[in-house]
Amino acid sequence: MKKLFLTLALAFVGIFSANAQLWIGGSTNGAFNKEMNRFEIAPEIGYSFKGAPLTIAVGAHYGFLQEKLTGADLTAHYITLSPYLRYSVCNIEKFGLFLDLTGDFGLRDCEGFRVGLQPGIAWMPTKHWTAAFRWGFIGYNNLEGFELLNGGASIYGDKGFTFGFAAAAPTFGLYYNF
Repeated sequence: MKKLFLTLALAFVGIFSANAQLWIGGSTNGAFNKEMNRFEIAPEIGYSFKGAPLTIAVGAHYGFLQEKLTGADLTAHYITLSPYLRYSVCNIEKFGLFLDLTGDFGLRDCEGFRVGLQPGIAWMPTKHWTAAFRWGFIGYNNLEGFELLNGGASIYGDKGFTFGFAAAAPTFGLYYNF
């Protein structure tokens, strides 16, 4: 039984090392002003399948939000699990356009889910490093979380179908390809 398990484990590692490229990295974004501080960090791990324009990955988003209003300072820490499937639409030399089918599932201080499409652009300056910029979200949002005092809106936006592009505040990610 031990030999069978070891053989299957080695076969699994061989299949993934032959047909996929493992990468690690993550993204971050933030907003800081006199009324609110918001910071998110999202480590990720994934596989890019060689010969196919597909990548599968999972990330864990940790966010910190502090709202500074007269007489009431609110602070929240939230965590979501974020798997995604990336389809590379077009690659031209060191640049590529992609579209992520992504989901966010609330784990701490948030409940529900969010599923949709998120476009982006990747820059591959070397064989091992990739920088990715994502902006916008088109999909369905059912994620509830920390409610902001200023206007009472959720940090995840309104519930329901969402169509929005935040070109002025993209999410920046840096990845190392093995």
